[in-house]
Amino acid sequence: FPGWIDYSEGHRPLSRAVYLSLGDREERTRNAVVSTVGSCIRRQHELLRAQGVPCTLEWNAGGHFQDPGSRTARAFLWCIDTLEAERTA
Repeated sequence: FPGWIDYSEGHRPLSRAVYLSLGDREERTRNAVVSTVGSCIRRQHELLRAQGVPCTLEWNAGGHFQDPGSRTARAFLWCIDTLEAERTA
């Protein structure tokens, strides 16, 4: 989303854990806005880490609509495991 990185540089997320997921073909498009998605998600990952927010960035084969159910399930499992580990630490 245009302006997202500027916004996220000045705001810490309310979520206690963040799972980022992107298809490896998503940034390979002629659309000027969508083609920045790879560099933006890498920057978002850096920002979250600098803010001390537990996060991960997973690269998936394919585009945006490739295997969304499995990608979402992995995200939920990662967040649950991360928050549980934080709780018991």
